[in-house]
Amino acid sequence: MLTYERMTREEMNQSALLAAEAFYHYEYFSIYLPDEKRRRRCLDAMIKSEFRANWNNPEVVFITAKENGKIVAIAQLCTPDYKKPSDLDYIRAGWLGVMFKGGVKEVNAWNDMEKLASAPCHGLTGKSWYLSLLTVAKSYEGKGIGTRFLNECLIPHVQKAGGESLSLFTNSEPNRRFYEKNGFTLFDERRFDYKGKSIGSWSYIFNNEVRS
Repeated sequence: MLTYERMTREEMNQSALLAAEAFYHYEYFSIYLPDEKRRRRCLDAMIKSEFRANWNNPEVVFITAKENGKIVAIAQLCTPDYKKPSDLDYIRAGWLGVMFKGGVKEVNAWNDMEKLASAPCHGLTGKSWYLSLLTVAKSYEGKGIGTRFLNECLIPHVQKAGGESLSLFTNSEPNRRFYEKNGFTLFDERRFDYKGKSIGSWSYIFNNEVRS
């Protein structure tokens, strides 16, 4: 049985490491950070920094999915009024350590790509929420947890809060199939090149009237 709860501060580091592990071999990061050991260290620090920078923001909702009390998936939702933390907020949250572990040029190149990749979602008007993060623990993948988390918790949460839509972007073909299977529609597509390699970026939206 899955239960859904707001993430506690005591669970933040554990949840960040769960998310980082899910991204260790994700092309979205490996193109910019090809060395695996360096990438792992950088991602561990990056996700922790992201969580810390947003933790006290009232426009961000961190949610866990638990099975028998164990965290098996996490999500970060942003309301329509969300504003990204300032550079100073990120520095206070440990971003200098992220750059040290990943390399200044590499992390800056990734950060520039991330801003452009997320721009279509952040540019939406109206009561559009943004799904910044949805990850399932590696040992629990393939068990339908992501689908249940999305449909039993995240989409209902947005609907109850008066949200009209939920958007996200992904750089993974399997993720594209996952979101399309769950009723999301593609609304933007673009590509990014870095050191001779190319990565796709696809933005999706779920409109609440689809299930009304």
